[in-house]
Amino acid sequence: LKQCASSPPPLRIRRPTICSGMAPQRETEFDLDSTESSNASSDLGVKALKLETTGSRAHAVMVCAFVASTGFFHGYDNGVVNDVFTMLHFRQMMGWPEEDNSKVAFEQGCTVNGFNIGAAVAAILAGHLLVDKYGRKPALILGSALFAVGGAIQCTAVSALMLILGRIIAGVGVGITSSAGPAYIAEVSPEAIRGSMVGIYQSNICVAILGAAVLNYVVHDLSYGWQISLGVQVVMGTVVAVGLVFVSETPRFLENAGRSEEALQVLTRLRGNDEAAARRELDSVRAEIREEEQAGSASWSEIFTNPFFRNVVVIGCLTQFFQIITGINAMV
Repeated sequence: LKQCASSPPPLRIRRPTICSGMAPQRETEFDLDSTESSNASSDLGVKALKLETTGSRAHAVMVCAFVASTGFFHGYDNGVVNDVFTMLHFRQMMGWPEEDNSKVAFEQGCTVNGFNIGAAVAAILAGHLLVDKYGRKPALILGSALFAVGGAIQCTAVSALMLILGRIIAGVGVGITSSAGPAYIAEVSPEAIRGSMVGIYQSNICVAILGAAVLNYVVHDLSYGWQISLGVQVVMGTVVAVGLVFVSETPRFLENAGRSEEALQVLTRLRGNDEAAARRELDSVRAEIREEEQAGSASWSEIFTNPFFRNVVVIGCLTQFFQIITGINAMV
């Protein structure tokens, strides 16, 4: 077929409509001004939709960012203690000589590892006994409060035993928040930015390690410098614990606990008061919960007998092992 078109006037194109085997029957006019106007309106609509979507995420993002601040606990406690050991006034208070001997080395080792042991045990047990049973929010509040209590004991310590006790309590608090924090963020954040929100928690750990090193450098030579460094834990834990009182429980936990109406209300607020979107997401959550109920509860033995769980555990443990064996923890 041979296409033909007349010379278009300014801003207007005339295109003939061709039928197979026939001459042109009619002409269709396209007004470029109208087309451009339509495209502009479409672009404005897309931008408005993006702004609306961004606005609807704002509340969820702020909640997730606040909960992710519990990541500061882990990083700060890991990063603060080694430099405190080198502060002259701290060593005098502890009765340690200028040069470490076997007794001092043992007390330092217990101080460092008391935190790690408390965190490890609490992280393993808190998931089932606390986070899943009583909720993410109560677990986060309890963990933050324990972190503050542990910090208070450390900054008022007058002996190695008191210091170690404070470290263990703070470690338990960190273990609880390490279990509840990422779970809370994953259940509250929008799907499109869920990975980024959980990543903030991990980033906060690294930021806190750096912050602890900087603070220790600034207060290193002050007579009460070690108390400032260890006392920051009290401020951090208290502020987060109080702030968490005003944060809602996750919709998934509420739905799993049979509080469907409350779950919908919470999820609607988190999704910018878009109730339709909240209902769709809540339906998806219900389907996941039903699938989990049908699959049944996992047992500890599945860590070793189930290839999927076993591989995840082995990879996770080896990753941590090779990270630690580089000696980076000694530098921190």
